[in-house]
Amino acid sequence: MSDPGGWRPIAPVQVVQAGPERRNSPFALVAIFAMVLVGVLLIAVVGRASSGGFTTLVHGYATSVDAEVVPKEGQAQATLDTLARNPLMRPGSPLAQVACDLPELRTDSAGLEAYYRQAIGCLDQAWAKPLEAAGKPVRSPELTVADNPRGECGFAPDEDEAVAFYCAGDEVISMPRARLLDDAADDAGLHLAVLAHEYGHHVQALAGILGTAERRERAAEEQEELELSRRVELQANCFAGLFLAAARDRGDIDADTAEAAVAGFAYVEDSDSHGSANNQLLWAKAGYAGESTADCDTWSASPSSVA
Repeated sequence: MSDPGGWRPIAPVQVVQAGPERRNSPFALVAIFAMVLVGVLLIAVVGRASSGGFTTLVHGYATSVDAEVVPKEGQAQATLDTLARNPLMRPGSPLAQVACDLPELRTDSAGLEAYYRQAIGCLDQAWAKPLEAAGKPVRSPELTVADNPRGECGFAPDEDEAVAFYCAGDEVISMPRARLLDDAADDAGLHLAVLAHEYGHHVQALAGILGTAERRERAAEEQEELELSRRVELQANCFAGLFLAAARDRGDIDADTAEAAVAGFAYVEDSDSHGSANNQLLWAKAGYAGESTADCDTWSASPSSVA
């Protein structure tokens, strides 16, 4: 299950910019990082092999108008400090507890879309509180279950690069039906885990986190770029864990489903762009056991915990 890419307009308070051509980057594809969770979490659960890293580049990214300007000197650490000080991180806020009323998970296109849309409504409710507390906009993302979606981020990546993805350019979560069913079948917990991870990228976009990280990534050397990518992806895992805890044993998401979804983050390969399998699970668990968004501050974390 990945950031500042480019699939959707960031609304009134944000601007969409087109990025220049550059080398392939696993980070610039936050839009396509659902793979972290789906390609990681789901593929192993179903017994498929995952390649680990992804380098598809999506041109175009969204930037929050209230994002801080990164100093020219000491940019690497300055960027991490700026992201750690983001109002969503400091002082942090708990998610609202939500009782999700979900329909039965059906695998036809209309049924799957209805399930996702209802779940997105729950995610909207849970995340509105911390976003409002941070003074950030609250908007529901768009959704598509099309097998080959195209938007502000361009054409969808190949299936071996990503199963699901988020595009900050037009705020669209893409959950391609054929890919999801191939990896997750009718396991509701896995579908929820992937969706919650992708929604985590939407939260990062609304908070200005993706825009700040993307600006630094454009000037970074490969190793720093990969570290930024891992911090973004691992935070999305943590955000997914926060949501699953907020919805656990309320409505139609029981404890078994929530815990199985979190555990699914372990079924991945080590990845330079998404983190080791161990850290991917650890950050999902950190969110699940956490009390607020402050528990998902991957920007202040030691390099070893985001390796």
